[in-house]
Amino acid sequence: MEQLKEINWNQLYYFYEVAKSSSLKEAASKLKLAPSTLSEHLKKLETKFQKKFFIRSSKGLELNTEGFKLFDQVKPIFETGSKLLDHYSSDDIGGYPVNVGIEDTISTELACSFTSQFWDLYAQFGTVNTSRQDAHELLIDNLLKGIIDWGISVREPKRKSLSYSEIGSFEVLFACSEELYGKFIDKKDLLINIPFAATNRDKRLNKAVIQYLREKAAIPKETIYSDHPQFLRDLCERGRCVMFMPENPLDNYEGIKTFKFSDPLKIKIYAIWKKSDEQLISIQKLQELIKSKLSQLPKRYEDVDLQIEASDISDDLLK
Repeated sequence: MEQLKEINWNQLYYFYEVAKSSSLKEAASKLKLAPSTLSEHLKKLETKFQKKFFIRSSKGLELNTEGFKLFDQVKPIFETGSKLLDHYSSDDIGGYPVNVGIEDTISTELACSFTSQFWDLYAQFGTVNTSRQDAHELLIDNLLKGIIDWGISVREPKRKSLSYSEIGSFEVLFACSEELYGKFIDKKDLLINIPFAATNRDKRLNKAVIQYLREKAAIPKETIYSDHPQFLRDLCERGRCVMFMPENPLDNYEGIKTFKFSDPLKIKIYAIWKKSDEQLISIQKLQELIKSKLSQLPKRYEDVDLQIEASDISDDLLK
């Protein structure tokens, strides 16, 4: 085989589907082929490549070493093909993973909760990956280049080719140990006199918080910064500093005391995607999630059977 045109792409696709299901019968049903016909195609593929790709046993077909190598090569090809079809088909295609870029700010935890809910809506079509975006500008660049499929940021995009929607907002909470909080009459004095901790992840947000505290006449005498949120959390829990964090309705803030002013600082969070991708099932599911009540967990949020169903697990493998 010397040229790409000599490859039988149908046979490669048949291999891909059999490898995913580890079952000739299930793959044949999906492909609408007789199992014997599908088996013959696999044998022809092995002959063409002069390799064996499966271990055939009474349990079905299992990939051998060469099979895993081939699967790793063809998987991104057919996932990209599924995404291509999704662009031009009126049907819900799916069959490809979604890559979500999340801006690295204190809102990351809330963004991850939102993306976790998106997983449930998209589960029957594919999986979801996330990647950290060090800055808003990097997120936008990666979105335009197609490196990520959609993203989450605390800033609105300015590009006309992008769509966005507010997926929520969070109030900024201040936090310290319960024992330390109990020693102060006025929380302003706590903020002023105990070292104030912030991460280096979002300098724009840090400035917004300091400006907010200035308006409240509660400017800290000393501010510390760290690249490691857990370091600051450990200090906070031991009464060594005061820190700020987003209010998360799903968090019980174990080990710390949170507090805020009567008119708390609010930060909006946005989901951002390309307008040209709005026909994709992944973006349609994103829009569906945006329209739902984000403060409430989905009905099947903790239902393990949802993933069993989405992964199409055979009953033979379950207790």
